[in-house]
Amino acid sequence: MAAYLDLTYQGQPSRFALAAIDRKRLHGYTKRVALDADGHECATAHLTRDGRSLLPAGSTADLYINDEGDSVPRTDLVPVGGDGRALAAPAPIAGRPLEAEGPVPVEELLDCVVVRAYAVTPESLAPALQSALARGGIFRVAHRPRKATQAALTFLLANGHGLFLLQAEPSGFEFVGPEQLPAESDDWANEQDEEFDFDQPERWEQ
Repeated sequence: MAAYLDLTYQGQPSRFALAAIDRKRLHGYTKRVALDADGHECATAHLTRDGRSLLPAGSTADLYINDEGDSVPRTDLVPVGGDGRALAAPAPIAGRPLEAEGPVPVEELLDCVVVRAYAVTPESLAPALQSALARGGIFRVAHRPRKATQAALTFLLANGHGLFLLQAEPSGFEFVGPEQLPAESDDWANEQDEEFDFDQPERWEQ
């Protein structure tokens, strides 16, 4: 089932079809197939430690259990922080138009790490948004396809290969450039160590 994104910019609506981009789609992939002596594909299985049982695919499963040993459905799981308190998990945003905010400075995107990318195919593209994207504009979108407890940002942009939606997370690192001031050194680094002070050979001549 195709995923769609409805946006409004300057009061004009746009609609896009989303297709997730993964490494396989970009670079392709290889698959190693094990064959038996007759040329038939082998199936993987797990051998128990005692060597008595062979468990083929589909015979094992995992589950969550509570302190009483009862299984807990995944839908009942609640994310908690380091202090044991429940974390807020906003509901997914779907089925309603979202506002395209921007254009925003490119630094907003550069300060993030991209965790997911989508190829965007416009089904209807508002002239104002199309013009802004063609000029290199980057737009922030409150796109949230699923529940998440971590802060996430989504950016819409265009390049010579098409339109893309990038889901990102703050990197947490400060930018370091050529104008960055050198960090203050510790006191021990300023002390002259006679044993390794090769810049002053007269010390060795004493």
